[in-house]
Amino acid sequence: DMIEYLASHGIRATENKVKPASRGAIGEAILSEARRIGADLLIKGAYTQSRLRQMIFGGATQHVLQASHIPVILSH
Repeated sequence: DMIEYLASHGIRATENKVKPASRGAIGEAILSEARRIGADLLIKGAYTQSRLRQMIFGGATQHVLQASHIPVILSH
């Protein structure tokens, strides 16, 4: 939906699906791909998980927000 919305305003956007090397590296895989393709904006789904799970495993959304080098739009 976001790609169509941006296109209706003259903004070219593409969808990229990223497979991380390991489960804990999802956030870094997303940011690495953004760097690789020269992205200037990242639109990412943001879904919650239990606080315990987040504390133990971390979260891709948290990592992206803390380490991103480009603006991020979160969608839920």
